[in-house]
Amino acid sequence: MPYMNVTEVESALIGLSAAYPALCELITLPNLTIEGRTTHAVRLGIQPANTVDAFYLTGGVHAREWGSCEILINLATDLCDAYAGGTGVGYGGKYFSAAEVKAVMEQMNVIVFPCVNPDGRDYSQNTYGLWRKNRNPADSGGSASRIGIDINRNQDFLWNFNTAFHPSAINQYLASANPADDTYHGHAPHSEPETRNINYIHDTYTRIRWYVDVHSYSEDILYVWGDDESQLSDPSQNFTNPAFNGKRGLIGDA
Repeated sequence: MPYMNVTEVESALIGLSAAYPALCELITLPNLTIEGRTTHAVRLGIQPANTVDAFYLTGGVHAREWGSCEILINLATDLCDAYAGGTGVGYGGKYFSAAEVKAVMEQMNVIVFPCVNPDGRDYSQNTYGLWRKNRNPADSGGSASRIGIDINRNQDFLWNFNTAFHPSAINQYLASANPADDTYHGHAPHSEPETRNINYIHDTYTRIRWYVDVHSYSEDILYVWGDDESQLSDPSQNFTNPAFNGKRGLIGDA
């Protein structure tokens, strides 16, 4: 079975909301992509928005990681099908009972935004498979190799990495100010429509308590404090404290 293209991803969300209107609310994101595409998310659960805690999942941020969109489409479909049919769901060696599915769908909301970066996904699937960024040419200077911004580096959290991190911790994998690099962070934080769509859901659904950005590379789980070692024993070392600018990101430091 081939991977879904960007039209199929959006159609799947629209179809799921039509099939289960009491369980699945279609969310139309307000910011069109650079190539004029409209993206959607869905909110699952029988409780009205912002009346219960919510779990938020995004996918397709990096264009070349095709599997993340399918993972989230399948999850949303499985939850609706299982709840409607009174069954459980299984993934690998783990099984979730009908009662557990019922608890999720009746006691919380699950918000699924499976294809954040459809322009990049379309380019990756049809032109250059290893494309990672979006397709914004604004900072390219007319060079095709310099098109695009890494949505995963475009949020305002530690966006100014040259100030936030120790010089020895900075490399092209952390982030880059060079449009030619895959990790180019853009000319300003949340400059991109895809980033603003991610944030629109955070701002609109005020009871989000958990957020997972699903990728399909490296088999890692990155969690809170992923940009440095845990500062839980000294809360003053938080990421907003300018006293630690230029010191972050070194492994094993104090």
